[in-house]
Amino acid sequence: MVAAVFFPGLITMGLYLILAVWAERKLAAKVQWRYGPLYVSEKLGGVLQTVADLLKLAFSELVVPSYTNRALFAALPAVVFFVEALPLLFIPGGPGLVMIPSGYGLLYVVAIILISTPAVVAMAWAEADKFTFIGLLRELLLEAAYEVPLVLSLLAMALVYGTDLSTYAQGLPGIAVNPVAFFVYLVATAMATSRFPFEIPDADAEIVLGPYTEYGSSLFLLAYGSNYVKLYAMALLGALVFLGGWAPLAGIAGIAVYILKASALTAFWLLLRAVYPRMRIDQALRLGWRELLFLSAAAVGVSALWRLW
Repeated sequence: MVAAVFFPGLITMGLYLILAVWAERKLAAKVQWRYGPLYVSEKLGGVLQTVADLLKLAFSELVVPSYTNRALFAALPAVVFFVEALPLLFIPGGPGLVMIPSGYGLLYVVAIILISTPAVVAMAWAEADKFTFIGLLRELLLEAAYEVPLVLSLLAMALVYGTDLSTYAQGLPGIAVNPVAFFVYLVATAMATSRFPFEIPDADAEIVLGPYTEYGSSLFLLAYGSNYVKLYAMALLGALVFLGGWAPLAGIAGIAVYILKASALTAFWLLLRAVYPRMRIDQALRLGWRELLFLSAAAVGVSALWRLW
């Protein structure tokens, strides 16, 4: 119950969604010599600007296009949001702090990550708009480019630590054992969560918002917010698998250490918006199918040698 409500569950996830959007705006503003969010809660650095934007969207008029399947149009954003949050069921927040304990937690998380893209594709199809169709095709192409390196980077760690996520906070952190797998995970996660320079499925200068174009009000919050939910799950998974999770502490202090590690990974992915231009789709696919695939295979080799040694 504690894991479901507090960490890594609903309360922490909700705070993460608010703070991640605010931090992304602030980091980009600092790099570009701007203020970013400021006037709403100025003494707090404008952090409540995100809350104000969420309330504005939630209470704005909900328009459902007449040419869509209305039931699917309304239901699929919630389905996508729910699917993106499912990995949190198996990711521990501390010793014994997990919603569903399992010795195969890593495998379940990987399987859920891979089925999230078909949910996004179904959502884009239900909108019946040319921009959403272009976005879903880009999403499918990107998934084909990043899913194999992402799976191989986690498989490399499973060769050393096993599939029980609760054991990853013991011994050396994964980044020390296999830095190649960590690098692949960083880049593949940026592709999986549409972080720059891989914000290709929803490139606003080209295809409005891709799979999210026709959504507004609370449905847009669910549809677009699912990206940040996935980022939250991937940050926790990366902090546990590669940075040791709550180690070397335990209890509340260990949870604080875990959150700091996940926040550091999040800051890296958010900062990419300010320092990298968007790639073309062919460049991203070439990166995924060439460099990342080669490095992920090398990461598996490194872990195999480590295991044999």
